[in-house]
Amino acid sequence: MEVQAELAAYGTADHSQQMMEGEDKSCSLDHSPTLDAFLAPMLGVEFALGLVGNGLAFFIFCFHTQPWTSNVVFLVCLVIADLLLVINLPLRVDYYLLQEKWRFGTSVCQINLFMISTNRTASVVFLTAIALNRYLKVVQPHHVLSQASVGAAAWVAGGLWGGILLLNGHLLLPMNSSSTCLSYQLGTDSSPLQHWHEALFMLKFFLTLVLILFAVVSMWRTIRRRGLGGQAGPRRAMHVLAVVVAVYTICFLPSIIFGIMTVVAFQLHACRTFNTCSQLFHGSLAFTYLNSVLDPVLYCFSSPSFLRQTQALLGLTSCWRGSFNKKYPPSARCPQATRKAEATLKMKAWGSAAGKQWPGHSPDCGQHNVP
Repeated sequence: MEVQAELAAYGTADHSQQMMEGEDKSCSLDHSPTLDAFLAPMLGVEFALGLVGNGLAFFIFCFHTQPWTSNVVFLVCLVIADLLLVINLPLRVDYYLLQEKWRFGTSVCQINLFMISTNRTASVVFLTAIALNRYLKVVQPHHVLSQASVGAAAWVAGGLWGGILLLNGHLLLPMNSSSTCLSYQLGTDSSPLQHWHEALFMLKFFLTLVLILFAVVSMWRTIRRRGLGGQAGPRRAMHVLAVVVAVYTICFLPSIIFGIMTVVAFQLHACRTFNTCSQLFHGSLAFTYLNSVLDPVLYCFSSPSFLRQTQALLGLTSCWRGSFNKKYPPSARCPQATRKAEATLKMKAWGSAAGKQWPGHSPDCGQHNVP
């Protein structure tokens, strides 16, 4: 009986130890005050810059750009998406200032996460639409899509907005009441909708990146084959795509890399690596908001009149010209051309004066030459 009791106790202890080991394999995410200290001011700066830049862009496109083209339609949609995203950032700033404590209730959290995710998706989609529109203008200029009217582009934009809303509608579904407000919880036993949300984040990056790179390579080959490198239109289109690729890579690639590393670390039960990668992932999400700050740079390359209108509204054009003229007078900027111009004016003046004098008069010495 004593032996059986000892065996039973040993079995119970062994079972408890196995349960504890199983629990140890489940990694938990630790709170990082350093991450909060980084994200709060970062998002605050992005809000201020994004609001000013995109507000100015919206004003220029709506009131100072005539006539509209299909490209302007997609640019305006991109501006709207960026504005709707940045106006939701102050709530995220408050969240991180309070050490990741949400104080506005579940409904406001749902709306905040929905607005950020929807407009981040819209920003990616319309960046891709702008890239493909430029691709069609150069590679297939006679295609029906390349010659689409403003009305047709508006219908396409409306369809894209509808699809974007459907893809992110799950964020408005009821969620568990909690003091946290995060849309991504990588490496946790979350719901199928949460897994769909995380998969969508990865999918939209890789799909759009493939489309943009396809447009870049195809356009580069076409320009090289047709010898269009010296023309302003194709050259500007390549500049637009280069800016799109740069903005896209800087803003979204870090979060994709750290997101994949977080999931892999969780599957391997490497809890310390999981915590580090998870914090890096949430920190890199701030760079996805940076996309809305950098998009006005794209507008300068994509719309030739945007930069001129911006300079005119801010009074930069006249100031720049004035400072340039003061710093570099005509004789200093181009001395050779100035000397030629002065010589030409002297010759014209001499010819005019000689025509008014007597035939034997020499304007240089002011005397008459007697034959």
